[in-house]
Amino acid sequence: MSSHHDYIIEITAQHDALKPFAPENGQPLRFKIGDAVIYTNEFGAQFRRRVTGFYQPTGLSGLYARGARYLLDSSSPWMPVSESSLRPDDSA
Repeated sequence: MSSHHDYIIEITAQHDALKPFAPENGQPLRFKIGDAVIYTNEFGAQFRRRVTGFYQPTGLSGLYARGARYLLDSSSPWMPVSESSLRPDDSA
């Protein structure tokens, strides 16, 4: 791969062919806006958050192609996270 742009094109084409994530795969999104969730980051740290929106890019997006669908009330509210990193927060 020669560039980041080429990577985005490749991962987007892979996503479009396989449609591995909701809602493109015909399954509903698991969480809705306002839901209390526990977000687990790549280091295993867990944070109680709320879903504030859905990530819907207008152009090619490697994040979207890799499953990032949710925006959270965090210190980085613009950075989407994947459904696999979330679980319901039943204590909220």
